[in-house]
Amino acid sequence: MKLKHLSYFEEKLEDKLEDKKYFPTIENLSAQIYELLSLAYEESPWTRAYILADIINENSDYFFLEEEGQIVGLLAISTIMDELEITNIAIHPDFQGQGLASFLLTEVSTFSGTLFLEVRKSNLAAQKCYEKFGFKIYHTRKNYYDKPLEDALLMRKEQF
Repeated sequence: MKLKHLSYFEEKLEDKLEDKKYFPTIENLSAQIYELLSLAYEESPWTRAYILADIINENSDYFFLEEEGQIVGLLAISTIMDELEITNIAIHPDFQGQGLASFLLTEVSTFSGTLFLEVRKSNLAAQKCYEKFGFKIYHTRKNYYDKPLEDALLMRKEQF
């Protein structure tokens, strides 16, 4: 399994995606992300348009786990100053339970500042994983998620 990293920053995305062996076209990449999110969550929480916009956002970074040319896991983060938000983490259902989410979370272990995320109240496996990395619940957003309607738990961790 390969770990790949994509970050827009100040370079043109097209230049970063020149090596087709490393990354597919941006359209193909967003389609693969959408497909993974749809499988991992039964329905993607993000639209294809949102994924495209987020990929090219200069504050966003993506880490991918790839198996035989297919994305089987991803970690999406957004960084602004000394705050890092984990905006999405998803593992293909066929690969869940193998520690891949934990593996991806180690990518943010050297960040110095505040890390935060939100998670469905019913997603106990994810909460347990985040707690293993030192995240603690600090707030509940009532009825934040839809399909189904559910509270979001906000979790954070200070790393200085």
